[in-house]
Parts: sequence; structure tokens; C-alpha cells
Amino acid sequence: MHMENLNTIFFVCMSKNCFENLKKNLDYLIQFKKFTKFKVKLLVVDSDSTDNTKEYCSSLEKMSEIDKLVEIDNLEKFYSSRIERLTICRNAGLGEIKQYNLNNIIYVPIDSDIDIFQNTNFSDFEKIIDNIVESENIDGVFPFSTPYYYDIFALRKSGWVKNNSLLKARQLKNKIKIGSFIINYFYIFKKQVDKNYFKQDAIKVTSAFGGIGVYKIDNLNSLTSRYLPDFHNVDMVSEHVNFNDNFSNLYILRNWNIPAPLGYVHYNISNLKNRLIYILKSIKNDINTL
Repeated sequence: MHMENLNTIFFVCMSKNCFENLKKNLDYLIQFKKFTKFKVKLLVVDSDSTDNTKEYCSSLEKMSEIDKLVEIDNLEKFYSSRIERLTICRNAGLGEIKQYNLNNIIYVPIDSDIDIFQNTNFSDFEKIIDNIVESENIDGVFPFSTPYYYDIFALRKSGWVKNNSLLKARQLKNKIKIGSFIINYFYIFKKQVDKNYFKQDAIKVTSAFGGIGVYKIDNLNSLTSRYLPDFHNVDMVSEHVNFNDNFSNLYILRNWNIPAPLGYVHYNISNLKNRLIYILKSIKNDINTL
């Protein structure tokens, strides 16, 4: 696959009531569009935002700063599962891309509730895209979040997270009523490692995400399954796992770093005192549920 055929990047930003971080991401991407040699298309898929998101994106669309605002509202009336709602929105983004009738594209889905690019300058981000375009052995790359890799929900890697750790933790806690902290520790907190856990710069995975992914797609129509939830465990299985099954060579880049949402890594970033308080509260909650 030659670089000249891969000259269009489609950024698809998911949003729902995350105006401040969405604006930061769009500000970055609008300026990156002016900086880069690639053609850039900016799409926002918004679902049920009640902040300033819709008005802001509509104004950007009118000024041709972004290419399209896709509004998919009232999903909560029909879909109780957040994963189902996300799946619908992500597929809507792919549907918009397919209307351009282009093959050989770069597809970049973004979760806009994180300030994705605060640690990444334009040159470094373009190098990431150049590397994936020029390599015949890379289909997609993801960042390593700091201070700890948080998105073990979408992660699958032998020797790290082979299965759905969150689902296993929930199943165990349904059976074992005392000791939820121990379950959380081994199935969640211990899986959230820092980047020094690995020596290689590119960590091969079968699935990952972490707020953003950069995919090389030679034929969008080949993604027949696209994003699909697991309807047996619809709230507990990431839609990215199914989507990533369409690709063979996926990597987390150790030195491409985004900030982990602090709520996801709260235990690992706590001092000893706060960890003990967390454990005691966990024991108290276990007892209260008996």
C-alpha cells in the first residue's frame, strides 16, 4: 500500500456533554489540518448533548472548520446500554466516511471527553501517521495512557489482559459477596500498568483503544461487521474488541502518551493512606450488601 494512496485522514470525534475537552481536541485538529501534508476531514458525532456542543460545532460547520456535525439524539429513550449507544454513534461515523467513496484512508476515532492531544505536538502526531502509512506491517496504533494504562476494557493482549477483566470481576463479585477489593485489585488495578512495564516501543495487541486509535483501512466496505456490541453482556464488553477483530497488526505505542482519566486510575495514583481508606470503604460496602 503506497503512501500516495493514503492521503486522507478521517477524524471522527464522539461527544456527549464534554464541551471543554471537545473544544480542545477540535482546536488542535483544526490547526493540525493546516499544518499537515495530509488531507483532513473532521466529523463530530454528538448524542444528546445539553451543553454548548451542538451550537459550537454547528458554527464550526458553517465556517467549514469541521466537515460535518452528525446529531443522533434521544438514544437513551430506546437503548439503556451505553455500549449500544456508542456502537450506534461509531457506526454512524463510519457511515459518513463511506459516503466519500474513498478507499485507502486513515480512520481516527476519538473519545472527546479526554484532552487527547495535550502531550502531542503536530510533528510527532504526523510522524505517528507517517509510520503507519509507510509500514506494511501495521494496521493500527493506540496511545499508552499515563500515569497508568487505564482502558483494560478494550484491551486484549496475551500476558497482560487476555480476557474481559471487568466482566470476570463482576461475575466473581456476584458470587463472592465479601472481598470485592481483592477481586478489583487482581482483575483491574493490577492490570493498569505504567509504560515502564514494557521494554519495546511498539506493544503488539489484538485489541486496544484508550481514547483514540489510528487505523489504516484499504477498503472500508471490507469492515462488514463494523462495531458490534456483545448482546449477552451488552454493558460489559467493549465495542472496540469486535471492531479490532478486523485487523491483524495492532500496536500500543509506548511513547505516544495521553492522560488517563483520573477516575479510572484513582486507586493506583492514591497514597497509602487513601488506599487504606478505599479498602475499608470497600469492606464496609460489602458488609452492607449482605
